[in-house]
Amino acid sequence: MVIGILSSNDMEEEYSKILHSLFKNYKSSYDEDIVVFTTLNINLQKMEVAGTLISQDKLHTVQVPLPSIIFNFSLQRESSGIKVRKALEEMEGVTLINYINKFDQWMIMDMISSNDKVKSYLLPYFIYDKAKRDYRPEEEKKYITMPSRGASLSRVIYAEPDPDPESDIVRGSQYFKKGHITDYIDASLCQRKWLFIEIPDIVLHHNHPLVCRIYMQKSNYNRWDFLKRILYPDPNMKVPDNINLKHAENAAKDLINEINNFLPSIGHCFIDMIFSQEGKAYFLHLGGLDQYFFKVLLRDDISKKFYKNIISLSRYYRAT
Repeated sequence: MVIGILSSNDMEEEYSKILHSLFKNYKSSYDEDIVVFTTLNINLQKMEVAGTLISQDKLHTVQVPLPSIIFNFSLQRESSGIKVRKALEEMEGVTLINYINKFDQWMIMDMISSNDKVKSYLLPYFIYDKAKRDYRPEEEKKYITMPSRGASLSRVIYAEPDPDPESDIVRGSQYFKKGHITDYIDASLCQRKWLFIEIPDIVLHHNHPLVCRIYMQKSNYNRWDFLKRILYPDPNMKVPDNINLKHAENAAKDLINEINNFLPSIGHCFIDMIFSQEGKAYFLHLGGLDQYFFKVLLRDDISKKFYKNIISLSRYYRAT
């Protein structure tokens, strides 16, 4: 049987090389073939794909029937790619794992808030629509603000009350007063809707929120495995004494189990957590596996677990 991996249009060669270098040592244990392809090389009429076959020796370019199990590691930006991906979602006899990898965090937070067990991992959140300018933060409170869609840490803004409220000087993105932070957001023009998250005193690293990105993967229908965690903005920083990363991992598993009830196609993800000064972990983002995971983190024992989980989940879906 062939397992499909759908990559972004510019990543097939790179992902194929990475996965081949990692998986070739394990492939002899499983009678499964893996083919990496893009939406550009799917023939929906013939139900065929052209892609790169991951084997034990070297990579091969092949043309094979459309796999019945496809893991989506892609970000589709072009309308043509989105159209093909949606066709795969709706196709009978095909299971697409992770319909999307870029999520609307407002929608995800609404899902989390519906469950008493996990909503304690949420901080108060508000949506700001640049077209309506219908929300203004309270000047005496601290916030994290970020685009509603996606999970880019470079677009996360930590905003606190201006230490000199009588001054007319606008001090930059980390301060706000009299609506200056919304002016800053409007000027960025990257998205129409932004989230404001009302925060307590949080753990910072050089005036940036300390974020723990936790990567997870489903191994069967009901089980999620922890893969790796990384700290931002400095992966090599010393973990502060007041932070319990194991608690953050457990929180992330609780969260993805609840989110999975609403989005059953998810089979791999990361969850970003921030921390109060007391060490409590709070939800920030949900995302699909990013390029950093494939290029830097997917090594050694992680690659073996990742490969085995792909095989295990594929077999589960084939049997159902």
